[in-house]
Amino acid sequence: MSVFREFSRRSWIVLLMPLIGACAGSGGEHWTGGGAADRVELSAPDAAFPVEFSSIVGIREMSDGRLFVSDRLGQALVLVDMDEGIADTIGRTGGGPGEYSVPGDLFPWRGDSALMVDMGNTRFTPIGADGGFGISMPLMTRDGESMTLVMPEGTDRHGNVYFQARSFSMGPGGPGDAPDSSRIVRWNPETGASDTVAALRPPERKIQRSGGYAMMMPIPFGPLDDWAVSWDGRVGVARGVGYRVEWVDADGNTHIGEDIGYEPIVITQEDKDAWLETRASASSDGMYITMQAGGGGGAGDVRATAAPRGGGYAGPEIADEDWPEMKPPFPSSAVSATPEGELWVRRNTVHGAPPEYHVYDEGGNHVRTVVLAKDSRVVGFGDGVVYVARTDEVDLQWLERYSR
Repeated sequence: MSVFREFSRRSWIVLLMPLIGACAGSGGEHWTGGGAADRVELSAPDAAFPVEFSSIVGIREMSDGRLFVSDRLGQALVLVDMDEGIADTIGRTGGGPGEYSVPGDLFPWRGDSALMVDMGNTRFTPIGADGGFGISMPLMTRDGESMTLVMPEGTDRHGNVYFQARSFSMGPGGPGDAPDSSRIVRWNPETGASDTVAALRPPERKIQRSGGYAMMMPIPFGPLDDWAVSWDGRVGVARGVGYRVEWVDADGNTHIGEDIGYEPIVITQEDKDAWLETRASASSDGMYITMQAGGGGGAGDVRATAAPRGGGYAGPEIADEDWPEMKPPFPSSAVSATPEGELWVRRNTVHGAPPEYHVYDEGGNHVRTVVLAKDSRVVGFGDGVVYVARTDEVDLQWLERYSR
């Protein structure tokens, strides 16, 4: 049996036998360019939903302004009207048609529909504007002794799904050394066509072995690449080493922005304590995935459950030599794209500073910096707006909408 734990949309899915991972940390660098006119602070929302959520994972705005919201820990898919302050729960928990177990990321799909990742049932499902459920597709596929995780991480108007390739060996020797996390794949579910869009730098990791078990986890504050997809099919990649933004268009042409200057920030004891606390508490929407090969060439048994708050596995101790001196430019799951094609990159900051997003245009040029209130994060975009989840002192999350 293999066990995986995923802590955020693009955190390294760490492999164990059982496999248990740790969340990627937050911390940062400081960008040195731009002036005061480029800095925008979002302090007063245009709309705030009056009811709290447990864990907002994704949103999908429809043309009439309503939006789907997935609440992972609350195990609910909700249709929200921000202006009226009302919401309806869509579907129900379970494993059958019109049901879900652990609702995850939401992506735009045809018309006003959405594509919802359901980790608990290891599938992703189209959701119509009327709340109807379409035909689900599996997250795991098997070819011989190899299993591939098809985790949607973006969509476009042409009906393509984008994911980061991760394959695992399920042969007699057990899982392989590590998932292949080095390329972005574009796949069309209707035609079956797929191609590689861009290569990625995998996160640095440490492997600990004991008996028949192996544990892999990210190096704290290790540099990595992150990416997102615009609705027209362009893929924006933020490079964690030699920091810059690159765009790959639908024809495969790469447009490389200039190198971005920043002043490295020293990792403090407060940063280390916060990193370890996040890993132990599973407060970043952690997931456990268990996978066991089946007989007769079957895909075996694959299950996923949400990691309980405060019940996360802390993982192995971090040796002093495993902590880098400086933070990388951005943490994991830091990049998102607007429908119009701007790339938002959450930058690492000094401990305790407000969240800061740097916004880049289609040429990879920095155009402005957006600063959020403390304990807030971007969860999605709509027509001229950005949706933000703010976490309060008791870890409840509140959905807010701001003009951008």
